[in-house]
Amino acid sequence: MVVGIIGLDPTNGSVTTEFGFLFFLIGAVTLAIAGQLALSVVRQTNAASAANSRDEAELAETTEAPIETLRRRYAEGKLSDEEFQRRLDRLLEAEELAEAPTDRERVLE
Repeated sequence: MVVGIIGLDPTNGSVTTEFGFLFFLIGAVTLAIAGQLALSVVRQTNAASAANSRDEAELAETTEAPIETLRRRYAEGKLSDEEFQRRLDRLLEAEELAEAPTDRERVLE
């Protein structure tokens, strides 16, 4: 019976037309499904790789100092000269305020 399904005539061992076509059709469908599965795996791998690259870039941005982020964005052309200067002045003022001793620290000294 199995020999008949794959297209061999069990009586004389020759390939019959109707079962040979069935065997060909099953093989073609199997190859098409395998191809689609392989493409799906490749797409998922590429998407995961792209997501990891974005995550690494975001992590690098969050770990760098604010002034370094500002300089990088200016170098990339995302900020105009005026915007860069305005934001740089704000950051420097904020750092000066953060470094100044508080009233409590003055009392403790």
